[in-house]
Amino acid sequence: MNKKLALLARLLLLTTLVTRISVITRADEELMMQECHNSDNPTLCLRCLSSDPSSPEAEKVGLARIILKCINSHLLTLTKSASTLGSMHYRNPMAASALKQCGLGFSTAKRGVREADAHLIAGDYDKSAYDVSVKVVDPPVSCKTSLETLNIQVPSSFRYHMEVYLALTQSLLRIIDRF
Repeated sequence: MNKKLALLARLLLLTTLVTRISVITRADEELMMQECHNSDNPTLCLRCLSSDPSSPEAEKVGLARIILKCINSHLLTLTKSASTLGSMHYRNPMAASALKQCGLGFSTAKRGVREADAHLIAGDYDKSAYDVSVKVVDPPVSCKTSLETLNIQVPSSFRYHMEVYLALTQSLLRIIDRF
């Protein structure tokens, strides 16, 4: 009888834990959906948040920091690609120069990501939004405009990372604006 009672108690405890975890997970999914809802690309925003294992436990600032991590990941890819493309365009000095400027802009954006993250942690959301809009968004937009103006052909993977990067920055700004 005691064994049956102990088994029943364990089963009840396990059921309670599973139910509680699923309710918490659903609530956190709702928070992620709510935060991404106002972005231009909610699917991309949700994909970014879902890619981080800490997102189920994250609050609003934590979600913003996860998006910053995704932005930084695309930024690293863009930086490497700009460097590689610049060395491939050695015969075209204008293209090489434009890609070098892109690389310098991406360096500025990296600093902006670090500063925006520090401001998020400190709770200074206005400064974080400023860093994102000026230091994180402007250099890649300038790069994209320069490459388009000079009609420099870049691989589709470079364009893809640039578009994802810019879409995530817009999502991040919308989230920060609601703090």
